[in-house]
Amino acid sequence: MRFINVIFIAIIAFALVSVGYVYVENHVVLSQEIVLIQDHRVRVTSLLIGVFLLGFILNLLYTGFMEIRRMVKNLNASAATRAGKRISAQLQDAREQIAHGLLTQARQSLEALLRERSNHLAASLLLGEVLLKTGEPDQAVKHLETLVTSEPELVEPQYLLADAYIASRNSSSAITLLKRLAGDHPKEALRALRRLRALYVESSHWEEALEIHKRLIGRFLSDLNQAERAQGVALTFQTGLLKVEADQFKEAAQTFQQVLKEDSSFVPAYLGLGRCMILQDQEAQGIEIWLEGFRTSGEGAMLQEIEDYFIQCGRPEEGLSVLQRVAATSEHQTTAKFFLGKMYYRLEILDEALELFKDVRAQVVYSPILFFFMAKIHARRGRMEQALNEYRQLLRNLGILKLRYECNVCSHRTTDYQDRCESCGSWNSVHFLFKENELSEVHLRPESGSWLSIM
Repeated sequence: MRFINVIFIAIIAFALVSVGYVYVENHVVLSQEIVLIQDHRVRVTSLLIGVFLLGFILNLLYTGFMEIRRMVKNLNASAATRAGKRISAQLQDAREQIAHGLLTQARQSLEALLRERSNHLAASLLLGEVLLKTGEPDQAVKHLETLVTSEPELVEPQYLLADAYIASRNSSSAITLLKRLAGDHPKEALRALRRLRALYVESSHWEEALEIHKRLIGRFLSDLNQAERAQGVALTFQTGLLKVEADQFKEAAQTFQQVLKEDSSFVPAYLGLGRCMILQDQEAQGIEIWLEGFRTSGEGAMLQEIEDYFIQCGRPEEGLSVLQRVAATSEHQTTAKFFLGKMYYRLEILDEALELFKDVRAQVVYSPILFFFMAKIHARRGRMEQALNEYRQLLRNLGILKLRYECNVCSHRTTDYQDRCESCGSWNSVHFLFKENELSEVHLRPESGSWLSIM
């Protein structure tokens, strides 16, 4: 019994004593009768006792009611607590099953939980993830659309629904949803804008991707790392390629120039800009742009472009002249000499090519194709011992004799056998590099010494 009830009983006892004293002192008055209702009379003493008993009984009833109510409330709270702990345990079991790859069991656990608590948000979200992981995007879409409809203010289910749309190859719905998220929650739109940009990039919608990137730069610059900020250059370059495909060479050239203004080491922009100038009948400017790209970056792709261009135009002597000048004056002399030697080789000027390759060989650490060319030249000249030496160096460069094992999941190669691939983490996927021919006959293509046959 609570303390307040004890006090109340003590007060009642005190009242009874007081009433007894009053009764003794006022016996005459209390013995008199009073009219209660019309002809009904009652003694004063009886009236006072009746009132007291009524109050006492009412107090007992009230106290009993409150005690019963408190007991029921405690029982309900205990039941709810036990149910909550049980549901939390079920949810944790489902998470552990997912972590161990037991997706079917996890799905069954979550569906059983939701049958009991249909409005359990965490379980609903987790079930959506499981449906995606088990390759059931359409089911995930239906489930998550229901969740989003019932909880329109929650953001996380909408992001998960966007993933489900993407998995079900419904990119348009995903884009619409992500745009709405970015618009409804502008201060928290970083996640939505990133996903939108990725979607546009995957679908090669470069202009839309660039527009989203600009919004990211304008609103969330401090949240982007350097690599992510640099994506703007690549996206701008891709819009330039779109203009090239539309034969808008002047506009494309302006776009490539903008790219180089932002990143002077962006090699594809040099290549694209040079091609645009040539397509506008400005060959000298195009060649100079490729040379400027090589001077800036040292990237051999520029010299390869020059070589291919002059050979395709039927003017190899002009290409040789350009590459000779570059090899004599460039800071990146080793690379320039290699490409000059390669062009000599391509034009069957083998002795000059070999001299250049020998000069380059002393400067390089790794270049299998260099040793291949030298071996081919020695073989063509009948110097088989020198050719064999170059082939041995080629094999050492490639590491073929060391990398004896390959993962059949990610193709990572190692020198020793491994229980688990160190690259992708797959178990029992590493095998010895020895593949038997499954065809009935082996048809070998005759070896050719020309450049085109090895490209």
